[in-house]
Amino acid sequence: MQLEKVQGFLFDLHGVIADSWQYHLASWRTIAEELAIPWTPALAKALPGMSRQASLETILASAQESGRLLPDEFKAVTDHENALYRQYVAAMTPANRLPGITAFLDQLVAAGYPLALASASTNARAEIERLGLQDYFSRIVPAESLAAAKPAPDVYLAAAQLLDADTRACVALEDTLTGVAAAKAAGCITIGLNRDPLPAADAQLTSTAELSLATVRRVLGQLTRSTETL
Repeated sequence: MQLEKVQGFLFDLHGVIADSWQYHLASWRTIAEELAIPWTPALAKALPGMSRQASLETILASAQESGRLLPDEFKAVTDHENALYRQYVAAMTPANRLPGITAFLDQLVAAGYPLALASASTNARAEIERLGLQDYFSRIVPAESLAAAKPAPDVYLAAAQLLDADTRACVALEDTLTGVAAAKAAGCITIGLNRDPLPAADAQLTSTAELSLATVRRVLGQLTRSTETL
């Protein structure tokens, strides 16, 4: 696809716009300690991209304690994690923007591309405001409107709808396996942003610092040539 035919750019939040995964992991580490469950590097690697419910399930499963919490107790713990995380959100500033993201957003806006935030986080709007990015992201998917979390495609389908765009003509930017799966399931052209492999992504960069319109144009051109040779 040519860059000129792109109808919009759909952004994940954590790990794409802001370095906020560190705060979720800190919150979950506190939860694990309160539950007397060992915090491990494997958990720190597994949780990014998961919903709050899936994260707690993963922590419990890591200690073979999947049935430990009753439904009300489970909800109380996930609510507690959200409260812990919101304390970090309250302290966020524009300094938490990831490298290169501001310049890339400026390029997209100057070129006239519509933007939407495709985050399933209930804290997304508050985070965008703390980051000082509300002028870029007036279109944010309401988390409460989603029937299913990533890797289901719901959030990307909703984000494209906010732009009145075809998902197949939208570029999604994601940093996790579950996020890439969601964007691909929605039909988006997906650029992964991670040092670790994201095999399902259409293309991958190791850092947000590599993002630019020129880079996106190159990536789309490579994808077009690859498709033509099939």
